[in-house]
Amino acid sequence: MSQQIHTVKSVKGKTAIPQYLVISFLTIFAIGAQYFSNLSYVLNQGVIQIGLHISSDHLLLPSILSNLAFALGVPLGPALTRKLGLRKNYLLFTLVFLCGSVIDMMSTGIVTLSIGRVIQGIGSGILFLTILPVSLRSFPNKIRNLFLFMIITGLFGASALGALCGSLSLYTDAWRWLFLLNVIASLLCFIIGYFRLPRQEEKAQEQSPLDKRAVVLLCSTILALAVPLCNLTHNGFSSIYVWPFLSIAILLLGLFIYVDLKAEAPLVPFRSLKSAKPVSGTIMAVVSHSSLIIAIAGINGFLLNNMDLSYLNLTYFYFWFLVGIIGSAILKTLLFDKFGAGVLGILGSLVVIYVSFQWRVIGTDISLPFLYFQIACLGCGVSMVLVSGALGTALAGDIHKASHRSATLHSIRNFIGATLSPFIGWLLLRQNTIHYQKITGNLNVGDSSRQLEVGFKKSAILGAYHDLFTLLLILGIIMLIASGAKVITGKGRPLVKKEKQMLQSE
Repeated sequence: MSQQIHTVKSVKGKTAIPQYLVISFLTIFAIGAQYFSNLSYVLNQGVIQIGLHISSDHLLLPSILSNLAFALGVPLGPALTRKLGLRKNYLLFTLVFLCGSVIDMMSTGIVTLSIGRVIQGIGSGILFLTILPVSLRSFPNKIRNLFLFMIITGLFGASALGALCGSLSLYTDAWRWLFLLNVIASLLCFIIGYFRLPRQEEKAQEQSPLDKRAVVLLCSTILALAVPLCNLTHNGFSSIYVWPFLSIAILLLGLFIYVDLKAEAPLVPFRSLKSAKPVSGTIMAVVSHSSLIIAIAGINGFLLNNMDLSYLNLTYFYFWFLVGIIGSAILKTLLFDKFGAGVLGILGSLVVIYVSFQWRVIGTDISLPFLYFQIACLGCGVSMVLVSGALGTALAGDIHKASHRSATLHSIRNFIGATLSPFIGWLLLRQNTIHYQKITGNLNVGDSSRQLEVGFKKSAILGAYHDLFTLLLILGIIMLIASGAKVITGKGRPLVKKEKQMLQSE
């Protein structure tokens, strides 16, 4: 992988545009398109449901399957890049993502929509660790901290922009144009990548062949997980479509980890995380990613079910989410080398804890400006912890093994993220039922009290969201502890090396 990365640095720019800006564009638009689709789908499910006449029981299927496909693709990316080379691999899976986007744009039902989202997921998942490490290496040393601004505004910003456009799709009552944007993005990536990525690459010399057993076990694990995750939300753990398949998936996952630990060329180099410094960074990144999923699921449900916000106010809400992410990008760019991943992780964790405290008791009487401020804080805090943890892990130890640590972290992070959403849906339904039974336990609700029953239902779902935000608070505390451990283990390497350090590394 490192040989593929270095080839980019040796290529002379054919135009006045610096190579690092070209690679940044290829990174943001290739990976960001998937993040854009994920968040936009969260917002516009109702529009798609009406447009394609989909049952509400099936609405989550495209999202679940796409996330699983992405999680499968992430560890496969570096292995395929070693086999095919950077340029071939990037162009091939950009075309794969393009095909998935076209299928989604022309979908006629849940089957075609799910197929398109799966193709998108596997394409962007493989592209993730194909192009992201190249992007970091392409930045000249003196301005390498600008990579932080690019990665936060580009990738986290794509998520925020997806949520914003998803809310706009509710206003326009149309959704196919969102996938059209994905088509345009992947076409631009293919055209620019075709002309600007290096044509002649040094042939990668693999120390040992790829362990095919690990590939088969990983694919089997993902396939086994698809069945229980697609049925969990509505059927629960007791369903015959959940617990048997979930048990098989856990067994296959254990076998995969065992085989991969023994392999000479592992898909996921778990052995690279063998000290406290990368482990603490991995916990920061994984838990902050989980926090973002939980926070968006909870606050979006609260806004739609309890606040009854207009589509315009919903758009404003996610605009301020984007503002918070941009603020985090500026802070990280200016302060990462000065304070290190641990200190910035602590600051971000404290912000998340503050927001979760507020949302644990959130009510419909909250003012919109205060709500906008809180979502901006959440975007800033979560992105600060996640990127601090990811970079802190990559830069913790032998720099030549940075790609191994990064691959392990992102594989774990995306696997957990892919499995989390169905559990959140199940938890919300479970807690909603519990709260509703508590509220109505001593009451007899007759036909004459329909309005009162609606109030009970809103109170019950609000209690479920409060429980979810309590979980967010717990995750914020875990992030804070992991960030503190990161401080104790040392600040780590800076992004921008001093001249003496560069001479020593050479």
